[in-house]
Amino acid sequence: MQRQRSRRAGARTRRATAGLLVLSVVTVFSVTVATGGGTARAGTPVPGAAGCPMFPSDNIWNADISSMPVDVHSAQWLASMDSGSTFLHPDFGPSGGATPYGMPYTVVPSGHPFVPVSFQYASESDPGPYPFGADTPIEGGQNATGDRHAIMIDPSTCTLYELYDATYSAGGSTAGSGAIWNLRSNALRPAGWTSADAAGLPIMPGLLRYDEVQSGQITHAIRMTATTTDTSYLWPARHEAGARSDPTLPPMGARFRLKANFNISGYSPQAQVVLRAMQHYGLILADNGSNWYFGGTADPAWPIALVDELKTIPASAFEAIDESSLMVSPDSGQAGTLDVPGPGYRLVASDGGVFAFGDGFFGSAGALPLKAPVVGIADTPSGNGYWLVASDGGVFSYGDARFQGSMGARHLSAPIVGMAATPDGNGYWLVASDGGVFSFGDAPFLGSMGGKRLSAPIVGMAATPDGNGYWLVASDGGVFSFGDAPFLGSMGAVRLRRPVVGMAANPGGGYWLVASDGGVFSFGAPFFGSAGALALSKPVVGIRPVPGGGGYWLVGADGGIFTYGAANFHGSTANDLLNAPVVTLG
Repeated sequence: MQRQRSRRAGARTRRATAGLLVLSVVTVFSVTVATGGGTARAGTPVPGAAGCPMFPSDNIWNADISSMPVDVHSAQWLASMDSGSTFLHPDFGPSGGATPYGMPYTVVPSGHPFVPVSFQYASESDPGPYPFGADTPIEGGQNATGDRHAIMIDPSTCTLYELYDATYSAGGSTAGSGAIWNLRSNALRPAGWTSADAAGLPIMPGLLRYDEVQSGQITHAIRMTATTTDTSYLWPARHEAGARSDPTLPPMGARFRLKANFNISGYSPQAQVVLRAMQHYGLILADNGSNWYFGGTADPAWPIALVDELKTIPASAFEAIDESSLMVSPDSGQAGTLDVPGPGYRLVASDGGVFAFGDGFFGSAGALPLKAPVVGIADTPSGNGYWLVASDGGVFSYGDARFQGSMGARHLSAPIVGMAATPDGNGYWLVASDGGVFSFGDAPFLGSMGGKRLSAPIVGMAATPDGNGYWLVASDGGVFSFGDAPFLGSMGAVRLRRPVVGMAANPGGGYWLVASDGGVFSFGAPFFGSAGALALSKPVVGIRPVPGGGGYWLVGADGGIFTYGAANFHGSTANDLLNAPVVTLG
């Protein structure tokens, strides 16, 4: 498809040419590809269809491209798109009328009729039938004269149906083109085929949604348009609608990233969520249209203030990136995993599952019939092992972590809520919600709150760098110090919006507390930021410092990762349908 339009209107032409797939030459990065058999991991659930993923988590739409190299054509493509004088434009938001701007979609109810559709470009359209009806929302409204996209999702089969220039009629429905997608598959359309978008890509996974902005995390690329494009296309695109063969013009499938050094601190917390997504997941050129327009759902909840703020993002702050090294197969949307520099982390779920990102995986308790949920993790000093602890005090050792004992066979007056390891790796402490501390190996017992009256339960602990002290933290933010651990302050006397759920020691001294709303409180340690002003989809459950200091990660119960300071993003399970919630990270 090719279209020249302002915000809402304009003629559109379709060229049924095969196009040219261009594979860029790139700097070599280390890329890891999952080669095991079986179904790909599920991605973020589709809104209104909780059992369906928005394509697998390893789909290119869901790939973090923040460390990918800049494309050699970046400057030319940006110049052709007038980036020096253009600001981004959200193609969604309040319209002042009954139909908001943006792309509507519908999750069809059980029993909805499927109908045949006659296509203008039948040779490149999936024949259907489609769950299309008089009740299907049309882009721009039922009487619109623009692109008239229609997006439908069948939750019973996890199938995505998309139409371009769609018109329903009981006597026979028509559309310019149509595409059907299995949301559990990475399969692309046949080479040279269009879809409901000119690039031959699905529309739905590239739409910005207000609910995900409110959640604090957007973990996918965003659909965008450009006025004039080249007569080639880049993976994962399958079709071109170019004006001419010209390497200075961007091809369909080109991906653009907000530069990492762009200062987002002056933007509102909700706008920063969008900006971080543009830095990590970027924009994919999927259709012809006005330069630097990006897509979102038609939702009356979009605040006009946020929409207007997003119009102040300069296009000159972007760069085109080369993601061809992530391609596993030219006929698949599966993306390899780029090895990001810097220390990594591991997420731990309550069923004992361990998810390693940038750090080694040495085993998990995910396949074991546990008597009690896992609640904590501690790493060995080498980073080549770790311990897990369950709420009954059971300890599980992996890698070079040596088992030093547990409370698993003993009666506890209160459940275990966390653990910490000694700096030499030859011991560890467990802490219970009543403040009881249990020492194993060479970990010295330095005191506890067991048997004392607490205003709120203990939720975690952290050891001093020398191992001769530790802190305990309660859910009300109260901090208790033992050994050489200095008391540097607490939130115990402050009214909190949400309970404290964990703490971490700064290698350079001091400590941080984190609340379930993502608020971070620093005591003797530098503050790098927090998620406290965001509306999270799931509560924050833990914090981990960067080894050596300089930053920290926060993790949500869905495995979403928030990075601050020198903490690099290596991946998350926010795009996965987990068997059990994440409870901590190490």
